[in-house]
Amino acid sequence: MVHRVFAAVSSLVLLLGLPAIAAAEERPFSLSIKGNFTTGSQLFPNPDSPDDFQRAEYFPIEDFFGYGIELKYQIPETNLAIGFSADYIRTTTSQSIGQGLAIPVKDGYRVIPVEVTGYFIIPVSGPTFGIYMGGGGGAYFGRRIYEIAGVEAQTTDQGHGFGIHVLGGLSYRFTEWFSLSGEMKFRDLQFKTTNQFSVKQALYHGSVVTLPQDSFAARVHTDGVIFQLGASLSF
Repeated sequence: MVHRVFAAVSSLVLLLGLPAIAAAEERPFSLSIKGNFTTGSQLFPNPDSPDDFQRAEYFPIEDFFGYGIELKYQIPETNLAIGFSADYIRTTTSQSIGQGLAIPVKDGYRVIPVEVTGYFIIPVSGPTFGIYMGGGGGAYFGRRIYEIAGVEAQTTDQGHGFGIHVLGGLSYRFTEWFSLSGEMKFRDLQFKTTNQFSVKQALYHGSVVTLPQDSFAARVHTDGVIFQLGASLSF
């Protein structure tokens, strides 16, 4: 789906890539702080299993928040801009294992997407209200967060991946230097990571919990919709 949307956006930019009808921005740079909300992702706990069924098993992690920062440059006398951004996303879920004493397990991930985005400002936009679309690529640096009885498995191989994204948004400029924006983004984020417990046992409510000693891999895939709100300062 993301690839088809990206192709459609690219074609539209080629068709509408006209010179800007408005005068060049007096402040071509902007620095934005953004909050984001992601609707869905999946964590695959057995990505290296020889069994097809186990390899395809996953559990969903949905509806979580993150934040980020972006530096954008509006190319003078055009409808084009380029942005460099970094986000921070951390999300976990909790469950229990064990038939007698319920032992808490926390599972999730942390990821830092670093992305480059090309923007096309639709010509109907004016000096106050703007409509834009964009697309680009990024590198994703992540790790799994996994705890049993409060003991966290250390990351032995931090994951990294590469992917693409497309977005569309609206902006409203309150003054020549301050504006707000809202965006809807589709991101194809994937990475693989490996963890291992550094201790053999954990103590939970007076009971000894044996921890697995082998390293274990996981794969994370985020394909939900991302909603972003941002505040920008132009300079």
